[in-house]
Amino acid sequence: MESFYGKKFVVCSAWPYVNAVPHLGTVLHLLGADIYVRYLTLRGADVISATGSDCHGTPISVAALNEGVSPQELVEKNHEKIVSLLEKWNINLNYSKTANPFHYKWVQDFYHRSYENGYIFSEEIEQLYCEYDEQFLPDRFVEGKCPYCGTAGARGDQCDAPNCGKPLNPIELLDPLCKICGKSPKVKPTTQWYYDFSQFQEILEKYIRQNHQLPENARRFSENILEEGIKPRTLTRDLSWGIPADKAIPGAEGKSIYVWLEAVLGYVSASAELGVNKYNDPDFWKKYWLDQSTRTIFFIGKDNIFFHTLLFPALLLGVKDSYGAPFVLPYNVSTTEFLLFDEQKFSKSLGIGIWIDDAAELLPTDYWRYYLAATRPEIRDSTFLWEDFEQRINSDLNDVLGNYIHRVLVLLHKYFEGKIPECHRLDKDDRDFVEVINAIPDTVAEYFDQFEFRKAVNAIIEFTRAANGYLSLKEPWKTIETDKTSVETTLSLCTQSLRSLAILLAPILPSICTTLWSILNQEGEVHNQLLENAGKLILQPGTTVKESEPLFFKIEILELQNKLKKLREEKLKMKSNKTIKSTTKKSDLIPLEDFQKIDIRIGTIIAVEKIPKADKLLKLQINLGSEVGNRQIVAGIATFREPKKLIGQRIVVIINLEPATIRGVQSEGMLLAAVDGKKLGLLVPDIEVSNGTRIS
Repeated sequence: MESFYGKKFVVCSAWPYVNAVPHLGTVLHLLGADIYVRYLTLRGADVISATGSDCHGTPISVAALNEGVSPQELVEKNHEKIVSLLEKWNINLNYSKTANPFHYKWVQDFYHRSYENGYIFSEEIEQLYCEYDEQFLPDRFVEGKCPYCGTAGARGDQCDAPNCGKPLNPIELLDPLCKICGKSPKVKPTTQWYYDFSQFQEILEKYIRQNHQLPENARRFSENILEEGIKPRTLTRDLSWGIPADKAIPGAEGKSIYVWLEAVLGYVSASAELGVNKYNDPDFWKKYWLDQSTRTIFFIGKDNIFFHTLLFPALLLGVKDSYGAPFVLPYNVSTTEFLLFDEQKFSKSLGIGIWIDDAAELLPTDYWRYYLAATRPEIRDSTFLWEDFEQRINSDLNDVLGNYIHRVLVLLHKYFEGKIPECHRLDKDDRDFVEVINAIPDTVAEYFDQFEFRKAVNAIIEFTRAANGYLSLKEPWKTIETDKTSVETTLSLCTQSLRSLAILLAPILPSICTTLWSILNQEGEVHNQLLENAGKLILQPGTTVKESEPLFFKIEILELQNKLKKLREEKLKMKSNKTIKSTTKKSDLIPLEDFQKIDIRIGTIIAVEKIPKADKLLKLQINLGSEVGNRQIVAGIATFREPKKLIGQRIVVIINLEPATIRGVQSEGMLLAAVDGKKLGLLVPDIEVSNGTRIS
């Protein structure tokens, strides 16, 4: 077993989009990172983690449009929900989010350094433009057929077909359609900024060739990309929701940084944020990311290989040693294949799959953690099947693990009042069992070090079966009257094995193992023990072990499926009620005299400014003619109109409302408009009339 004492690790997980609650396939990577962090802690490593909510990009913008809220509102709501759910799942990672000022500033500073080093350039390109929605369409605002494999539904940034997975440019798609309106976009010129990944071709080839830790699927995919030649990729997007690019790149006003090329930097910014918030040390992150002995580990799906094995290393290389030393490159990218549900892809809209909030309602989350670790798709796609789930929980957890723990505890209390007995002279069977206890930590460590979680879990279950077999072989219930000394040795060794199991399974079953550690009356926390000590006979004779009810229970498929169906029906009903409530309006009549009190005028917008930290709001200067003059109005239309396109727009304004202060800006009226889902229509006169003309 290689010594990990004090060795530095940074364990990272792919950042889940906050456009929806994660499903089992999404949480797989977060869970993998959590299990590995807990394992490294048992090995005495110096380990930090980094992940969080991916808040920018077109998936968020599209989801916000569909819900009729701003991207910021959607992000805040879903991020808090995910944080709460991860706590239920005992996923204890350094979990941040990309929509925060710290990340913004860090990314902008990073790319400014890259720009100064000569790796960023601008170019006028042709891009898809939707004339109906009056906007350029970034990657995921477009869908079409993949030009390589012909699969329909390919996104503008990547094909999701299992046998393809190639990165794409929206303009490459065949038969593209706008995700907002479903219409065919046109090609139109625009200026974008690029990161010149091609400058790193040779060093990336060497990095992939010499990094023997990479799994075969990640290596093969990366080599195929490099064989074709890695090309410059767009760094900016025509998208309002994102990190403004102009503070990093001179001249990039109105652009945002491409979500993937800022989200991967979140691994470093989250580490830096941790250092500031927890240790008040702004250079904390450098102790890990700039130390070439540090091992950076990434838990991702196979569709994200390209970004982690090639793009992220190239970005780190692009700042050279401007932070004081070069960045350490990824040590391993633990890549899983897809997790399917009954041979189908997860789809919330079609009700296909299980989401982590529903899972937490159905069963204790340790059950799900165990199943996902035991069936982790490490070599090929795996499918969640209810029958397999039932078998593994009922057989592995209840019949093997739970039954063994319960048998030992019952016998201890039956024969020795719950006190751990002395261990006497060992016979051959005893010695064989001690050898099994001594060997299991090395076996488990070997599998975890190779990121073979399935084999690690299986080894622990086989160890439990061996322990159960030893107990059955010794038959203490038969020999208690004739050979009490032998029974004392047997139950002493069995209780030692329970301590071993608590430590071995702590990364996978944190709640259950905490309970077992308490039952064994051990000091400290099971998660702070050393894995090597799981192979030692450390329990002291005379220690009182608590009585315990069975730690697991059997499950039934039909019962779980019915409960899941009921949960979804209740959520659908709540959503429907909420929709009805939000769209129901009072229809009280008002006297004509009250309406005549409203002063409504025609005006022209002469100036527009964005309001800081208010994504939906714009500050408008309105010319309302010589009688009224100019008025300042705050309007929530930023997500519907580009500011520069509003200059000169004729509008209708209520001018005799009491002034209101909105986000520190005074508003002296109200603009009139109609909102229809994703669209906004401004009220305008149908003939030319003077500014200040009153509507009556």
